[in-house]
Amino acid sequence: MNYQNFKTLFAAAMAFVVLSCSMTFAKVDERTTEKAREAVENASPHDWYTLAISAEKCFKKKVNLKQASKWLDQSIEIAETPFNLELKGDYYIDNKLPDKALEYYVRTMNNIKENDGEGDVSHIQKKISKIINIGG
Repeated sequence: MNYQNFKTLFAAAMAFVVLSCSMTFAKVDERTTEKAREAVENASPHDWYTLAISAEKCFKKKVNLKQASKWLDQSIEIAETPFNLELKGDYYIDNKLPDKALEYYVRTMNNIKENDGEGDVSHIQKKISKIINIGG
């Protein structure tokens, strides 16, 4: 086998590997979306947690983001909790909207303080600090 044939064969093999990996990731992404949708469909109307956790799973896999954002908004409408408020802040950070993220992180800290006067907000303070340092 000459060098040119080897290069062609190698390129074809690499293309096959990339295509196979892409198809595997697509299946995982589809499964994540399907499971999240199923969980939301089976949740009770006042189940803020299932909406938020389903949104979080989609955000982590970077799939079904538009619908996941709506689920998170619905979760917050049902009940403002440190979990869903912080997740909304994280969503805004991921989408490069630090001012909106800051708003939700402050709401998270206020929610923690309102519901548990001694609640630990240090991890939220660190997130706020990163925003302020990026902007400053």
